[in-house]
This record gives sequence, C-alpha cells and structure tokens, in this order.
Amino acid sequence: MKILNYEISEKTEKEISDIVSTFSRPVEYADILAIRIGGCGAVFYDDPKRYIVFLSTALDPKDFETNVLCELNHIRQVEEKYPHTCLKRSEVVVKEQNPMFFSYLDHSIQSAVHDLDVMNRLKESGHSIEFYISNRLNQILKIDLKSNMADKYNYASFGVQFIMFCLTATEKDIETAKEFLNANFDSIADKIYPMAMKVKEYGYS
Repeated sequence: MKILNYEISEKTEKEISDIVSTFSRPVEYADILAIRIGGCGAVFYDDPKRYIVFLSTALDPKDFETNVLCELNHIRQVEEKYPHTCLKRSEVVVKEQNPMFFSYLDHSIQSAVHDLDVMNRLKESGHSIEFYISNRLNQILKIDLKSNMADKYNYASFGVQFIMFCLTATEKDIETAKEFLNANFDSIADKIYPMAMKVKEYGYS
C-alpha cells in the first residue's frame, strides 16, 4: 500500500484496512499543503460521498504512518458517534464582549478530549506518540513572551492545551514546560497542573 508516495508497512496497512472497512464512506488522502494550514493532519468531513484526509509529507515514514492512523481514528470517533460539545447561548455568552471566544474554547475542549482518546488508541496499538509530544513542547517553548496570560481568554485557551499536554507527555517534558512557563508567566504552570492531575484522577473514556 502506498499513501502520498509513502510505502506503508504491512502492520500499519492491516490497521488502516481494519479501520476504514467500518466507515460509511471511502477515504481519500491529500497533501496538507493543498489547504495551506499548519499542523500534521486534518480531515474534511463535509463531502457526503467521501472523507478527505490531509497529511503532512514532511514526516519520516514511521511518524507518517502514525499520523495516518491518528486522522483515521478521528473519523472513527465521528462514525462511532462520540459525544460532542456545542455552545450554549447563556446570559454570560450573550453579554460577553467577545462571544466568539466561547466557540473557540468549545472547539478546543472537544478537540483535546478527542485527542486524548486517539493518543491512547495509538499507544495501545504499539505506535509512538513522541513526535506529537515534541511538537507540543516546542510550541509551548516558543510562546510569545508578551502574551497576556492575565487575560481570561488567553488563560482559558492555554489551560485546555496545557492540560492536554500534561496528560500525554513524559514527566521530563512536563518539567521542562513547567520551568519555562513558571519563569515567564507568573507560575501559571503550577496553577494549571493540578487541574490536569484531577482529570487524570477521574479518568476518561
């Protein structure tokens, strides 16, 4: 099997075949450069006749295979009717000066929970998620030091992403991130980290 000129290993080919055989639509693959967005992968769901999986072709073969499985597992979540969030038009939202932020936060929370599930699936099937963790750590270490984390929107948005990072990264990477964030953003990591541990205590499925 070849996907975007990558020769797929026999083990991963079987996993891909097993996953897509359960889908209600066929899957097509395309280079993520075609849609000019960042990141390693994305799925186009709106075509009723097919799913289009956009993938980075800048990855080494092993990480590329993992990335294919990552995006296919996100499709599987849709097919399996995983719970999703939606924005409640509450009094708080209506009166807020920046109501679109809530839509963004809504998406971020759902995305983080779905990512946790996919990361677990990848690890259970013997795939490394190290390159995802490395990318997230690098993003943290490159945060603009002028970012206003005292702003409730920035704080909430970053909090969701940092909790996700803490639930998937190694202790060493977490400590690296915490040291950087605490030194530059008024001990923000020490304030958010307990929330991640509470989520870990409760568990998720």
